[in-house]
Amino acid sequence: MIDIVLASGLDAPKGLSLIDGNKERRLKTSSPASVKADARMRGVLLYSPPYEIEEGACVELARNGGALVFSLSDVLREGGFRRSIIISKMRLALAACRRAGCSSVAFTLAKRQEEVRTGRELAAFMAVLGMTDAERKHAKEIAETLAKKEGAG
Repeated sequence: MIDIVLASGLDAPKGLSLIDGNKERRLKTSSPASVKADARMRGVLLYSPPYEIEEGACVELARNGGALVFSLSDVLREGGFRRSIIISKMRLALAACRRAGCSSVAFTLAKRQEEVRTGRELAAFMAVLGMTDAERKHAKEIAETLAKKEGAG
């Protein structure tokens, strides 16, 4: 299984290969204002931390073979009711992806070694978001396919 992290030199847990997100050209961090425009890039892994994704952006992602990225680190950094709010926003974004037929993936996007998680923990995170077994399997395949391709676009 593949995980994208935002720091270099992190130790990978057994059975998981880490890719440096700063060098991964397909990973695009997007602001809410530019989500729809960034979704038009072919094969993009679109990460928008507020998780306020419009239906139109999901349609563009589906049309161009991209995927919406959910970050486990965003959940880990929050606590209490703020954690429940971010999970709720992620679930709404996942529902928008389903309606539009858009792919979604989950990565840790770890910035520190403490945020690195195993493949089982990523799978559990996807289950918490409400992904079915088929969606989790598809997410793993899409993550490997898009992260291993060279160049974006």
